[in-house]
Amino acid sequence: MSPDRASRRRTAVELGVLQVGYLLFLAPWFLVAIGGAMGMANANSSWAALLIYGWFGYPFVAVTTTVIAWVLFGTGRLAAARWTNRVPLLWVVVGAAVLTWIFTAG
Repeated sequence: MSPDRASRRRTAVELGVLQVGYLLFLAPWFLVAIGGAMGMANANSSWAALLIYGWFGYPFVAVTTTVIAWVLFGTGRLAAARWTNRVPLLWVVVGAAVLTWIFTAG
C-alpha cells in the first residue's frame, strides 16, 4: 500500500471511529441535557442559560463537523479533516467529566 493510501486509510478509520463514539455519546448527552436543563431552570442567571445552550449545541456541532470532515477528506485535505473531526471531543470530554462527577458524588 502506498504511503498516500495508507494515510487516507488511517484518516478514514479515525473519522469513522470518532463518529461512532459521537453517536454513542448521544444517549448520556440526552440525560445530562435534560437533567441540566431541569437543574438550571431555577438558577435565574445568564451563565446558566449560556451553559445550557452550549450543551444543547453538541448534536449540531457533531453533525456539522462530520459533514465538513468528510468533505475535506474527499478533497484530499486529510490533516484538516482529522482536526475538524476532533472538535466534538470537547463536549465528550466535558460530558464524561460531568457524568463521572454525578456518579461519584455522594
